[in-house]
This record gives sequence, C-alpha cells and structure tokens, in this order.
Amino acid sequence: MEQTVQTVTEWPRWMNWKQAAKYCNVAQGTFKRHLIDTGRVHAKVTDFGKRYDREEIDQAIENWY
Repeated sequence: MEQTVQTVTEWPRWMNWKQAAKYCNVAQGTFKRHLIDTGRVHAKVTDFGKRYDREEIDQAIENWY
C-alpha cells in the first residue's frame, strides 16, 4: 500500500498587505478597497510595517453579508 504525503500551507497569523491579499485570493487593490477602506479589517502598525490579522480577515469574509 502506498502512503501519500499531504502538505499544508500554513498562513502566518500576521500578514503584510500583499500576503493578506494573496490569502484572500484577490488583487491587492481589491483587498484594500473592499476590506481595508470599508473598515472590515484594521492594520496593526509594528516595527516591520503594517500587519493584518488572519483571524480578523476570516471574520470579515465570513460576515460579508
């Protein structure tokens, strides 16, 4: 019997703007326009720049309508 190995891509909890857009599978402009500019997702300013919380993004998408 063959055993298959399944890899899971783990997304970090805090992502920059480009990573967050990729996580949502949308363009960066779309992420900004529909999630950031509308206030559904807020950035946390760190020493490394703005970061977006994966759980907050999930919540915003889940409660879209």
